Amino acid sequence: MAEKANQKTIRNYPCSVEAEQAVLGAIISDNDVANRIACNIQEDDFYTSIYKKIFSQIKKLINQNKPVDLVMLASSLEREGVLQEVGGVTTLDELLDSIPSTANIDYYVNILKKNSVLRKVITNCRDIIDTAYKEDDAEKVLAVAEALIYKISENNESSELAHISNATVEVMERIEKAYSESGSQGGLKVGFKNLDEATNGFMPGQMIVLAARPGCGKTSFAMNMVTNIASRKDSKEVIAVFDLEMSAVELVFRMMSNVAGIDSRDIQNGLENKEGLDKVWLAQDVLKNSNVYIDDSAMITCEQIMSKCRRLKAQKGRLDFVVIDYLQLISPSSNTASRSKNEQVGEISRFIKLLAKELKVPVLILSQMSRNIDNRDDKTPKLSDLRESGSIEQDADIVAFLTDGEFAVDDGKTAITLMIAKHRNGSIGELYFEWDKSQMRFKPTVANRIIPQSTQHADAPQESVAEAMSGYDVPPEEIPDGYVDMSELG
Repeated sequence: MAEKANQKTIRNYPCSVEAEQAVLGAIISDNDVANRIACNIQEDDFYTSIYKKIFSQIKKLINQNKPVDLVMLASSLEREGVLQEVGGVTTLDELLDSIPSTANIDYYVNILKKNSVLRKVITNCRDIIDTAYKEDDAEKVLAVAEALIYKISENNESSELAHISNATVEVMERIEKAYSESGSQGGLKVGFKNLDEATNGFMPGQMIVLAARPGCGKTSFAMNMVTNIASRKDSKEVIAVFDLEMSAVELVFRMMSNVAGIDSRDIQNGLENKEGLDKVWLAQDVLKNSNVYIDDSAMITCEQIMSKCRRLKAQKGRLDFVVIDYLQLISPSSNTASRSKNEQVGEISRFIKLLAKELKVPVLILSQMSRNIDNRDDKTPKLSDLRESGSIEQDADIVAFLTDGEFAVDDGKTAITLMIAKHRNGSIGELYFEWDKSQMRFKPTVANRIIPQSTQHADAPQESVAEAMSGYDVPPEEIPDGYVDMSELG
C-alpha cells in the first residue's frame, strides 16, 4: 500500500479532441463561421499539435482575405510543406465529417477556450513553483504569481463589434446624469472645484505626481482629496492609501480633523465641549463607513504595492484611486538594489505608471523636490526640480508643485499655490488655496491662472509655466469651497 501511495498520479492536460475537431470542421465548412470565431481563437487554444498547425494556416488565409475551404487549406498546407505532417487531405476530410452542423459551434468554442485557460493555469502554477524554489525573495515570488494569474484572466477577456446603438444609450445616460448632476462627467473628482475644472477629474491609468519642499503640506493636500471623496453622500469609491512615513493612526487623526473642522491638537489633547465631541463622532462615522484602505508599512516595494492593489480590486470589485506617500521612500526591488538612486527612482516611476495602466486607476504619488530650488533666486518650480527625477516627468501624465502663495489670507492660514507644470491632455497654470494647518484643510480661494490646452505651444518647454502664463491674469474673486462642510453631512 505504501508503495502504491508513493506512486505519482499521471494526469493529462485538459483537452477535448472532439471539440478541437468540431471547431476546425466548422471553420472549413462555413466561411461566415470562420470570420466570426477565428479572431477570438489563438493557436495555443488547441492542444493537439497537428490541429495547431492546421489552425495556423487557417489564420494566414483569413489574414490574406482568402476563402477557407478544403482546397485552399490543403494547398496552403502543401506550400508550407506541412500537409503530410498533419495527415494529408484525409485529416481535413475527417474534420469536415466531424461536425454535421455549425449550429452548436459556440458550445464547442467555449469548451476549447475553457481547456486552454485550464492548461495555462497549470503551466503557470508550475512556473510559480519553480520560481518559489529558486527565489529567496518571498514578495517577489508572490508578485510573479499574481502577475501570471492576472495575465491569464486579462487575456481571456474579449469583446466583439457591437451596434452603435449600444454605445449611444450609455452616452445619453451620462449626458443626462451630467445635466442633472453638474460636474459628473470626466474622471474622478477630488473635491477641489478649481482642480477638478482644470483636470476634468483624474482619469483611469493616469499617474499624477504632486511635489513640494518639506512643510508645504503635500501629505495634507493628498489626504484632503481622500477625505473629500470619502465624505460625499453615498460615496462608493474604493481608495488605497500607502503611507511610508506616517502611521495609519496619525493619518486618521489628520483626516478626522479635516472632516470635523476641528483643530487636530484639540482632538489629540482633549476636546473642551460636547459640540466638538459630536463633530468628531460624526467624522468617525463618515470615515468608518467609507471605502478607504490604509497601508502604513515602512518598507514596501513596488511589487508589494501592486499585489495589494490587485487584491483590493478583486475583493471590492473596483479600485478608484491610489495614493502613495511618497516615491523616494519606496524600497527598490532586489534586482535594482545595487543601482544608483536615480536609476532606482526611475524604475519605481515606470512601475507606478504600469500599475495605473494595468489596474485602470488614477495613481497620485507624492514626491520630494530637490534642494537646488533653495539656491536659486527664482523659486518657481521646474520639472527638473523633482528629486532624483530620472524619468518621473516623462512617465507622469500630470505634474503639480505645491509652493508658498503670494496672496494675503486670514490670520492662522497659509497661502498655497498649486502649479500644474505638466498636463499631458489638459491645461497648465496656477491654482490658489488657503491652508488651515490646524484643521489640515485646503480651500480654493481666488481666481486661477490657467492656460487652455489649445493655446499652449507644443514646442515650448513645460517648465516655463510662469512665463507662459503672462497675460492670463484675472481679477481675484471668491469661488466655492472645495471641501465638504460638516453641516452638509447632517
